[in-house]
Amino acid sequence: MTELGKAIHSKEYIDALADGVDPTSGEVFPEDSIYNKVLLSRCFHFVSDILRQVIDNKGFVTKSSRKRVVLPPFCLPDELRNQIEITTAPAMVTQFTGRINSLIDENEMRKLKVAAVTKWLVDDGFLCEEFVDGKKRKAPTKKGEKIGISSENREGKYGGYLAILYNESAQRFIIKNLDKITIISNGVSNGE
Repeated sequence: MTELGKAIHSKEYIDALADGVDPTSGEVFPEDSIYNKVLLSRCFHFVSDILRQVIDNKGFVTKSSRKRVVLPPFCLPDELRNQIEITTAPAMVTQFTGRINSLIDENEMRKLKVAAVTKWLVDDGFLCEEFVDGKKRKAPTKKGEKIGISSENREGKYGGYLAILYNESAQRFIIKNLDKITIISNGVSNGE
């Protein structure tokens, strides 16, 4: 029997099982049979659909045609840097990087990662990492406060947290140092 023939024969068996019928005898399974469980029936229908796709493909199983595309690193030209919205109200880093990333085509290059911005700020002494109640968090240093980084306690869905805020001056400082941050961004893993 060919691979296509095996797929057709298997699909017939799976379809019978999905309908609560014994594929070898044609008899309907009793109501209390495990083959009449709704979850099993759904699984059989799912497998039947996969087999139908194999049959439609002349018996061949193919890998997904979607290939992982490796995008070029984040790079923001000067003309786009001038378009970054700087707010007078202090913003969190996720909001600020979101505004930066809104200027790029995410199908053409990687996004600027929040982790890269905060890593650079930690590495250069503008933020520090501290442990509070057994959890690691970032906080502005004196150096960070001088450039406009502040913090405030907030309540969220999962309880209280320390929000790090970047005023207009701090936002401009990040833009000015975007090339240094970009080097880190392109080396940081995809987790943000």
